[in-house]
Amino acid sequence: MTRQRRCRICHERPPWHGKNCPPGICKRCYHREIWVDRPAARRERLRAEHAASTDPLADFAGPLVYDGYLDAFRPADLFSGDPLDLEAIAVWEKENGVPWDPDSEEPLTAAPARRTPRSPPTEHPRCRLCRKVRHHYAESADGLLRVCLDCAAGLPLAQLTGADAAAELIAQRRPVHRRDFVQRLRARFPELPWDTGIVREGRQRRHVRQTASDTIAGAVVNTPNQA
Repeated sequence: MTRQRRCRICHERPPWHGKNCPPGICKRCYHREIWVDRPAARRERLRAEHAASTDPLADFAGPLVYDGYLDAFRPADLFSGDPLDLEAIAVWEKENGVPWDPDSEEPLTAAPARRTPRSPPTEHPRCRLCRKVRHHYAESADGLLRVCLDCAAGLPLAQLTGADAAAELIAQRRPVHRRDFVQRLRARFPELPWDTGIVREGRQRRHVRQTASDTIAGAVVNTPNQA
């Protein structure tokens, strides 16, 4: 079994048998190393360099005025008093946003175009807890907790502080879902006073309600039927 030939330049890929590709050169090296030096590309580069060298205003970014006698453009003269020069300077200053100083030592370069201001977003804000776009929200009395009506689950947040509202939301969660909900709530609302025992208060409220519910259910079951 003969060994496969490799490219003479990169020694990685096999040679490419293209129309104008030299023997032993892969396709990638041909386009990267040889294709850029083809006669047509060299002529284009030489033509562009010659045009830049013959045109003295190729790199001039100041105001230009067309001179009918010379049949060419010339730099505008600030002290000539010609209305065409003054109009060209005014247009240039309006487009670039800076006054034109012909005696400035800094090279005259075209100023970047001003970025158009962004239009305000049209969509409704997202709920910080569920990350969904909602139309209606409920907010606590102190303004620390603001969630959508689905996350509020019927709680009168306007009558509660942020800590009490968070404790009530924690108390509504089942024990199997409570840990993940608490972590998400702490991450989305770090401004709440978590060091005051909000999580512990929510667990206690859940325990009290569950105990009262079990007591009422047991009392109903143990009540004799008088029918």
